[in-house]
Amino acid sequence: MDQIYLQNITKDELVEEIKISIIVELKKIISKEDGKDFLLSRRETWELLKINESTLNRWVKSGKLTPHYLGSKVYFKRSEIPL
Repeated sequence: MDQIYLQNITKDELVEEIKISIIVELKKIISKEDGKDFLLSRRETWELLKINESTLNRWVKSGKLTPHYLGSKVYFKRSEIPL
């Protein structure tokens, strides 16, 4: 097993450096996720909108929501859902 020896650094300084590194990496991950458009299933969509399945069907037929198909499955883009 490899061992790492640290000199001239206190425990608190080490903890602070680790925290800073974690925060920087998390910010990178979050900024990447912000640019993505998530697909939601029909159930996730109606639960998010707090409506029932028949209302979702009406909204699709009226053009209020645009369905996207992957094979035989229906999804909705998160960015296109009015909140």
